[in-house]
Amino acid sequence: MKQLMLVASALLMLVATTSLPTTRASADDTNVEQMIENAKTPADHEAIAKYYDQQAAKANEQVQWHQKLLKAYMANPRFSTMQMHCSRLVDFYKNEAKENTKLAQEHREMARSTASESTQSP
Repeated sequence: MKQLMLVASALLMLVATTSLPTTRASADDTNVEQMIENAKTPADHEAIAKYYDQQAAKANEQVQWHQKLLKAYMANPRFSTMQMHCSRLVDFYKNEAKENTKLAQEHREMARSTASESTQSP
């Protein structure tokens, strides 16, 4: 009976801890708009900043990919149209990475100012 109670209490503890809400939300494509609308805490802004960091990283991957393609297309002059296409995409994704990095920085600044506002409140 004592063993049964130990096992039952262990299972209860496991269920209780796995069903607790996490305090740190993460932003993704499905919820970032709602997170931006509802952002109030430093953790909210940090989660959004992390999302934008991830978007910038994806854009940088596209920059590298299109630079490789551009190099391959440049080996053959008949592919001038594809060269222009890849060149434009390299510029586009560089700009996207830059803008996402700026958005991440701005949300980190909002996180800092939100944290300092909460420490100044009585």
